[in-house]
Amino acid sequence: MGDWGPPLRIARRTTRRSLGRTLLVAALIGLPVLAVTWMGVVLKTSSPSGETLARLSIGQADAQVGVSQYGRFAPMDMPHVLGSSEPAPAQGAEKPVRVPATFDPRPLLPIGSVLARAIVEVGTVDIQGPSTTSAVSVLTGDASSPLAKDLTRLDEGRFPASRSEVAISPALAKYLGIRDLGGATVRSADGASYQVVGIVRPTNRPHVRSVLATPDTSLITVDPTTSVQYLVDLPDAVDATTLAAPLRSHGLFLLPRANIVNPPPEMYGGGSGDIGPYAAMALAIGLGVLEIVLLAGTAFAVGARRQTRELGLVMATGGTARDVRRIVLLQGLFAGVVGVTAGLLLAAVVLVAGKPWWERMNSTLFLSWQIPWVSVIVIALLGVLAGLAAAVVPAVSAGRQAPLAALSGRFAATIGRAKIRKAAVLMVIAGVASVLIGSTMLASALAEARRMLPSDADYQATVTPTGPIALVLLGITAVIAGLVWMLPNLVGKLSSLAGHLPLSGRLALRDAARHRHRTGPATAAIMMAVAGTAALAFAASNGIAAEAKDYLPEGRPGNATVPFDTGGSGSVPYSASTEQRIASVLPTQHTFRVGTVTAPGVKPIGEYVPTIIARAPETTVGQAGFSVLVVDPAYVEKFAGLERAAEELRAGRILLPRADLTTKDTVELISDTPTSSKRVARHPAVYAGGVPATRLLKTNALISPEAAAKLGTINTISVEYELSRPPTDDELAAAHRLLGRDDLLTIENGYQSPARAFLIGILTAATVVTLLGVAISVSLSAAEGRADLATLAAIGAQPRRRRNLAAAQAWVLGQLGCVLGVGVGALYGYTAHAAFGSPHFMVPWLEIGGIVVAVPLFAGLLAWLMTRSRLPMVSRID
Repeated sequence: MGDWGPPLRIARRTTRRSLGRTLLVAALIGLPVLAVTWMGVVLKTSSPSGETLARLSIGQADAQVGVSQYGRFAPMDMPHVLGSSEPAPAQGAEKPVRVPATFDPRPLLPIGSVLARAIVEVGTVDIQGPSTTSAVSVLTGDASSPLAKDLTRLDEGRFPASRSEVAISPALAKYLGIRDLGGATVRSADGASYQVVGIVRPTNRPHVRSVLATPDTSLITVDPTTSVQYLVDLPDAVDATTLAAPLRSHGLFLLPRANIVNPPPEMYGGGSGDIGPYAAMALAIGLGVLEIVLLAGTAFAVGARRQTRELGLVMATGGTARDVRRIVLLQGLFAGVVGVTAGLLLAAVVLVAGKPWWERMNSTLFLSWQIPWVSVIVIALLGVLAGLAAAVVPAVSAGRQAPLAALSGRFAATIGRAKIRKAAVLMVIAGVASVLIGSTMLASALAEARRMLPSDADYQATVTPTGPIALVLLGITAVIAGLVWMLPNLVGKLSSLAGHLPLSGRLALRDAARHRHRTGPATAAIMMAVAGTAALAFAASNGIAAEAKDYLPEGRPGNATVPFDTGGSGSVPYSASTEQRIASVLPTQHTFRVGTVTAPGVKPIGEYVPTIIARAPETTVGQAGFSVLVVDPAYVEKFAGLERAAEELRAGRILLPRADLTTKDTVELISDTPTSSKRVARHPAVYAGGVPATRLLKTNALISPEAAAKLGTINTISVEYELSRPPTDDELAAAHRLLGRDDLLTIENGYQSPARAFLIGILTAATVVTLLGVAISVSLSAAEGRADLATLAAIGAQPRRRRNLAAAQAWVLGQLGCVLGVGVGALYGYTAHAAFGSPHFMVPWLEIGGIVVAVPLFAGLLAWLMTRSRLPMVSRID
């Protein structure tokens, strides 16, 4: 043949003739291309850059100007960029000189500048709902200005034009039941009514309950010292960047549009040396490509064997082994191109058709599609190369066929004793050792981070050391590579067990061993896919165990808790009548109060009421003081192991959360204020095994109401209602109406584990990926072994034998792939146990049992149902 022309024509004709196999391989390549392209475009569009980011941030303005209460700012080494905080005032200019909301910045800007108030979130306000009051976000600004275009999306009506008008988000309109804007109003918690003139979505967080009002609205009171943001349209001849320094000398800070479109480089650099995330991403992509190659390679191997006579004719008419290899390789190239093209086209359709869902998922409106072209090109090339790589081994095998055997349609089955290579076994052993070593190092680093964490920290210690993570990833890669290498021969080894199985099982195992070119890669693909789902199962199980260990309840199981005087617009003041009315509508047995203590003569500072706190000894590390809370000893007594603690409270002593917080069995009590602390007294204190492990009490000192009354005034901040049974929906609704809100009362039901949802998702994923690999292998086995089945029928085999054989083949491949996949996933699970800080290595037995037992059986059952009992007559000549 001499060149690529004839092989190209033969490959193109064969691709069209074997359309089913071509579409199968194209789907294997196209689906990952579709998924990765969709994910890349959605993530890029939801986190845009350049001009689109500028439109989302400052609309059509040339710059954004902030007016502060100060007259002058200190010099800055770096220009103002998106996300920068307000500059500090200059030395000597720390005192406020103006009210930002009433200051007009126009005289300080070039002549011809156009200003509009930027749309900003200024806080929350309580809006009266159908049954209770709900807190919603409030945005203010000149939304009707052309400069504010793209900052909001108007669905219906118009923007507010006066202080008595508002526009609301679709979510709030749905909550309030507003379907027609004619005469629609919203009412704030203080009874004021505002006319609804439009339905508008903020570009950021468009699906939350929000209200858009004019800057002078009476809906909410804004702190007069808060800086005010303006959108500015500058004359064409003015460079916004040059205005920054002069404006800073007048207490204004400017963000040019150019600094959003092309941010200046960071002064101290922004990169970190942690390669762990990139290594994990590269491993995931590499394993995904390998899985595609294995499954598609199985299809090409069978296809090459089915066209043995055609390839034999090529060699008989002067073609060489190189020409045969070219034909098979070009088939892989065609399938890759078809798969990549279809995947990209489907991704475009899915992105456009599902735009509302993707916007809701990312909580932002898409102004324009942001396509990561480099990533898309790399994905497309990987897809084409995957199709080509899948055809490499079948092409080499086809090129080795003898012309006479190829013309007769015969192909050599793999016979002889299977040998598992020692190098593959060593790779698996070394990989397991590497994972164990890396996990141990990771656990040590996490233990050290936890040891350095302050005892009163409200966050969990985490570590991402590059060395241990690299060891783990290297070990998992070595294990997978070794198993993929040994799997064909491992399948051959399993044929020795065939004698212990029924007829269909014996045939399935021996067929798998004889056609290891097909079953080995298919089983490896199943193993890798199941390994991912098993790893998720282990990660979820250990993550849930870590969360359960660190979970702090609001109160005792089954009790209801209500916080009071928490501050902010949604705070509910405490009163004895409110406490009693709530208790009357709930099945209450007893109420327990928690409060703070205010020293005599101490006056509130704004909304803050100074309370008595206990000063920690100077030798205490990580804590200078801790609050003193008033608790009924009868409540403490209800916690197991705290009976002695309750007796100490009744004796008038302060109960400490830690033994190192006292010296000489006393603590110093002070009245805490933002500026200074005044000593109140020294008080007897004791550590008696700890305090109740609830969210409010765990890190604080406790005192009885009788002892607290001698120190000052008790202010109730929380009430816990001991319930005789779970409250009904009507009882909860009544309590919400009394509180005026539906988000304050909490029923303590303990840690709510999401394990059941994880179980369903993991089993579904494992079933899908296993069925995919099994279906490909079994269907190819049926196509390749049709002559063998015809021979069985000719010697008297029952029609259902074909079904039984397909079911047995599916079960064998699925069982082996699932067992090995769970083993590989367990390696990651052990690392997850160390990384998440699980109390011990949690094994998700239910999920693993479902993967190992139920999924292969389901694959066998499905293969039995989908296989025809009767087979068309075929000839057998080999």
